[in-house]
Amino acid sequence: MSGTVDSWPALSFLEGLRPAPDENVELALLASYSADLGSIGATLLALAGKDTDAGRGSPSDFADAVERLRGKVRIIIQRGRLAKMRKTPRIAAVLDQFVREVDFDEATHSWHPKVALVRTRGADGEIGWRLWIGSRNLTECVNRDIGLLLVSGGKGGAPIPGTDDLARALADRAALKGLRSTYLAAIIAKVAWRPPAGVRVERILWSSGLGGQPIPVPPVGTDEVVVVSPFVDKKFLARQAPQTTKPTRRVLLTTMREIERIGPSLAVFDDLLALDAPDYPIGDPAPEPQSAASAPDSGVPDDEEEEVGRGLHAKLLFMRSGQKRRLWLGSANATMRAWSGRNAEATAELLVTEPVEKGLRALLGSARLVEAPGIEHSPDAAALEEEALERARAQVAARWAAQLSIDDAGARLTHRSSLHPGGPHSDELDIVLEVGALHGELMVWPAQQVVVELGLVAPAERSEFVRLRVSRGGKGLSWLQRAPAEPPFGEDRDRAAFVRFLGARGFLMWLAGLLADDGREGEGDWTNDEPQQRAGTVTNPALDSSLPTLEEMLAAWARDPDKFLEIERRVSQYLPAVLEQAKQEEPQTAEMLERFDDLWCKLRSGLGVARIKEQRR
Repeated sequence: MSGTVDSWPALSFLEGLRPAPDENVELALLASYSADLGSIGATLLALAGKDTDAGRGSPSDFADAVERLRGKVRIIIQRGRLAKMRKTPRIAAVLDQFVREVDFDEATHSWHPKVALVRTRGADGEIGWRLWIGSRNLTECVNRDIGLLLVSGGKGGAPIPGTDDLARALADRAALKGLRSTYLAAIIAKVAWRPPAGVRVERILWSSGLGGQPIPVPPVGTDEVVVVSPFVDKKFLARQAPQTTKPTRRVLLTTMREIERIGPSLAVFDDLLALDAPDYPIGDPAPEPQSAASAPDSGVPDDEEEEVGRGLHAKLLFMRSGQKRRLWLGSANATMRAWSGRNAEATAELLVTEPVEKGLRALLGSARLVEAPGIEHSPDAAALEEEALERARAQVAARWAAQLSIDDAGARLTHRSSLHPGGPHSDELDIVLEVGALHGELMVWPAQQVVVELGLVAPAERSEFVRLRVSRGGKGLSWLQRAPAEPPFGEDRDRAAFVRFLGARGFLMWLAGLLADDGREGEGDWTNDEPQQRAGTVTNPALDSSLPTLEEMLAAWARDPDKFLEIERRVSQYLPAVLEQAKQEEPQTAEMLERFDDLWCKLRSGLGVARIKEQRR
């Protein structure tokens, strides 16, 4: 948001995460109600400074992002809300290490904040912080969302009450090795945050989901109240009526679905406005196509995919009393569940100027004026069936206590719960529960059976993500969930995945990009991981001018010996596996790799890399 234009600008969420060219991300904690693997991958690419303007990246860029950010990033979501993609890239298996789930039972409360807290370090060693609070989930759905971006440093900054509580909660849920929540909270409490023009941040309101959160109410003398939310309830809206005889203008912007559900009581609003309902991740996507080449063309140009969506997903509460303008924005819908503290929510309380208020007026002006319905509309049979499936999903997610184990005989899930010893099934006996490995077939999980065999899983495709589906009749809901692996997957799994993913040519192009350090972009798209589609038309990698040269290797050493040593570590880890795969699949490429390996070993010896590494231990 900005205080310099009438309409709030449409900005990319990823742009707020991306470090400057001379910065590296040292820590990133993100919270979201829902997410999908495509958006998680795009987030990592942005945090590594490897994404394109469209939020995409090449296979080598994706591999580099994972290598850079391993152990530094956590994405914390509500369990049961990791969306199943239409076509899940096989390399997405490695994303499990970045995701942690909150086991709230959605029958009573949800993990619902939308937050990003990022620490960067510049080339000069200076630490920088970014804090984003808003309404956007980590999904590919494009809706009308709003967020507030705060940055450290510069003039006009000041500590903000409540940021320490938020940082502590994120660190507790992230469970990152070496990250102490009390230490992080103490640091964040002292950070001087710089807000956008026309905005003063009074406080950050953090609700843990345990209740006790105060609900804003209009004070005596309020001239206007504006509520913007895709979900509303009668009790919260009633709280927004000032207890005074002075006329107060009341405006509500929501969706027709909510207006029809709430009914005649909405007639108390002076302006009742509607926008389309927001898009959400597809609950039960169509079967994945055999390949991207066989997928039908949507006919929509790539540049049109970035347009702002029409669905309303922003959550705002605005009160004006004379020249004083107070605005709350964040993750909380206009419901008692959100504002009474039953959900975990993050909201920023702001004082704003008139130019910022004009952005709100522009949003209201984009909606259509409607009348309150004469009756409350009851849900139809289709809506009731959707609600039943959602209840089943929430019950399965809340009862989930499955552990993943993999050996030569295959993968299996073992459910361990004293509260639900018969499995994580729904209460409704006619709801079918199916499970499967990330890229495996779904199979029915019978009730009272605590072990489910998932079949063989290739080392490169092993993941703590498992597929789940609840269904009744012809309707169902699909999603992904984590099942912690025992023993845990380590970097060996990642290396196996990247070797299969990149191939010999992709690995060398990755290496060339690291050595050149010139911002060159790799080829392809990480979400399309079929080897035949990555290979392109180049049959002899040795003739590709983008591959590493001796001059690039020496230049990389001269430019930054420390970074060269990090590149050398990756070569030592990956090249043997790449070479072994090439020997089995591409003998001619294997010969080229052996020549490269010989050159690399000579260079390594000439530069005294082994001696330097030993001295630094």
